[in-house]
Amino acid sequence: MKEPANFNSHIIRGLCLLALGALSGCSLNRAAARFTSGMIDGGLPSVFSQADTQYVRDAMPANLQLMEILLRSDPDNRKLLVNASQGFCGYALMFVEDESPERASGFYAKGEAYAARALKGTSSAAAKKSDVPPLFWNTFCKALYINLNRDKPEVLAELPTLEPAIEKLLGLDPSYYYNGAQGLMGAYYSLRPRMFGGDPEKAGKHFELALKGAGERFLMNRFLYAKLAAVAAQDQELFEKLLNSIISAEPREGETRLPDEVAKIKAKKLLEKKDELF
Repeated sequence: MKEPANFNSHIIRGLCLLALGALSGCSLNRAAARFTSGMIDGGLPSVFSQADTQYVRDAMPANLQLMEILLRSDPDNRKLLVNASQGFCGYALMFVEDESPERASGFYAKGEAYAARALKGTSSAAAKKSDVPPLFWNTFCKALYINLNRDKPEVLAELPTLEPAIEKLLGLDPSYYYNGAQGLMGAYYSLRPRMFGGDPEKAGKHFELALKGAGERFLMNRFLYAKLAAVAAQDQELFEKLLNSIISAEPREGETRLPDEVAKIKAKKLLEKKDELF
């Protein structure tokens, strides 16, 4: 992940200001944290535009740790809290959960907590359009945590709490993060046991909506569709079709390059487990 030189220089300047702030008082420290967090927010598109997945995998922990250091100086920085939530969830989904579900669960819980802090107690019912980013990442992290811990009754009991938040997101901004709320609703109906309202057919319909417009070529939408809804429906033909379409997709430059490249890697691995899932 080779960020532009000016992005790196801004980060270095911010860290220098943080060090100075430690000697000069809290207000300067907070100002330095806000300066640096602004540079992180502006530089994130360059991270998600990278094609070298291993490079990003190696670099992300240090960047996530930097966000946590900055949050110590500026604990109510909403933009930084949302970026930390997205960062921990994305890192766990892309690089950790296949190898270590327990570690990934910890990162999902951390991401959920950061987004909850950004919401400052705002319920999904009271959320406004400006609350969409933290509400989305709070719900996304929680859904992924539940998916990894479906064998625990106390975790599975949290599933119904996802629906009101997803419904709110669909009402406020269904297109946010490549139609992410549609994917979340698809995940919700996939994860719920059939006897408690689970419905693979409804899940599939929501994932199909996630693949419209901005989400059409976002390969992670297709991957989650295959992993969750196709498996829940025991539709092997759909499972193979989705995963093969990911593997054969032409690389695209832009802010989805990294998750697209990761989706290709994960699709190949998941396809190898076909006989275990059907």
